[in-house]
Amino acid sequence: MNFNIAIFLVTLPLVWCQQPRTGQSAQNLCRNNPKQALFPHEDYCDYYYECDSTTGDAILQACPNGLAFAGSKRGLVTNCDYPHRVGCPDGTRVIGQQPQSTENCHWQYGVFPHATSCTRYWHCWNGTSTIQQCPFSLLYNDALHACDWPDNVPDCQKHPICKDVPNGPVPIEKSCVRYWLCVGGYPRLQRCPAGLAVNPTTLRCELATTVPGCEPPPTTPQPEEEEEQPAQGGGGNGGGNQNGQARPAPYGALPQPFRPSQSGVRQVG
Repeated sequence: MNFNIAIFLVTLPLVWCQQPRTGQSAQNLCRNNPKQALFPHEDYCDYYYECDSTTGDAILQACPNGLAFAGSKRGLVTNCDYPHRVGCPDGTRVIGQQPQSTENCHWQYGVFPHATSCTRYWHCWNGTSTIQQCPFSLLYNDALHACDWPDNVPDCQKHPICKDVPNGPVPIEKSCVRYWLCVGGYPRLQRCPAGLAVNPTTLRCELATTVPGCEPPPTTPQPEEEEEQPAQGGGGNGGGNQNGQARPAPYGALPQPFRPSQSGVRQVG
């Protein structure tokens, strides 16, 4: 029994848990490319080589936990970015560090799904988690590490708006031009083009003049222009012509102020 424990203790340090060593190939990279200061590691995405400008030696550097090497002066922190944005793993290289987990964060840096919510997710920065909310009608897609259309996130519960119509339009009460379009059980907000309104019977955008309650308000006709009265008194040619008649106004009477009519039964917008 003690012999087996001794074997386990001896073999445990052989499991990969320390940073890799700098090989001769890395040294050659720095010496053969003096103008390039950084090189990716040949096996691990989260390590890279930095060339010493004085000695020309390759110095092994590690990205912050959860990030991968992105290039010189690129990425979020010290030349490193999220692995999914760098393209790691890529079939050849993998992440070499072990995760350093904190509350809600599997790694010190990264974007992680919420345990119970499809619309929220965690953004972790140096081990500190911050709750994030997807915009309206979107759900968090852990495969993309971003918010996505709900029909691309099959593991989440269907939306109650689309419980009766999983695919198709659903009208919005008291709205003439907006409606829901359900795709795979998830709603997307849509809007009819100008001059059209949602027909609640056909569930199509039709001419607003043909949809009851959504007709455009009638325009108020302007009153007829009154004739300009001749000027009273005054001498010379200021108030009339040579025959004593009043001159017409140069641009006619000013238009009456606009008075909007009452709105329809349903709101437009």
